[in-house]
Amino acid sequence: MLEFLKKGLKKTRDALKNRLGDLFVRGEINEEFYEELEEILISADVGVETTLMINARLREEIKNNKVKELDAAKALLKELIIGMMGGEEDVALSVPVSRPAVYLLLGVNGVGKTTTIAKMAYNFSLEKKKVLLAAGDTFRAAAIEQLEHWSGVVGAEVIKHQTGGDPSAVIFDAVSAAVSREADILLCDTAGRLHTKKNLIE
Repeated sequence: MLEFLKKGLKKTRDALKNRLGDLFVRGEINEEFYEELEEILISADVGVETTLMINARLREEIKNNKVKELDAAKALLKELIIGMMGGEEDVALSVPVSRPAVYLLLGVNGVGKTTTIAKMAYNFSLEKKKVLLAAGDTFRAAAIEQLEHWSGVVGAEVIKHQTGGDPSAVIFDAVSAAVSREADILLCDTAGRLHTKKNLIE
């Protein structure tokens, strides 16, 4: 099951690896280097705030250690990211005490909301948590089917309505189902929306 998830993320992982690999084998450490690194990290959905933090810290480490070689800069970047993630081991998701814990995933199309839900569901299932999924993306073609596919992989039930239905109704029914079925976790998929667009998010 885990191998299936890894395979699903292989394309994204390889693209990031290849772009970073290219960056660290050519050119020199200058302003263009930092700008390209920033672009690579943001395009890999690291997030603007985290990307700026990584770039600033790397810049400081390179300066303090008087690093000139790209290999050394690459090693510093790896060490920095591992440190930010809390070490070499996987970071466990924290589960609130109250049940059900409801996670609502937001973001524009293509950022990996549905795949992230599958990964979260898998991790929670390893902790023997009862997980429900809510197919709140009622607009994108095949979104419900995609979530159903992942539910089969990770062994979680999906609460859904028809394509084009009211997403708020799906979430309402899913929360009701999670309470009545004594689920530990409810993971809610949503249609692609920019998180800053308040009217669309509502």
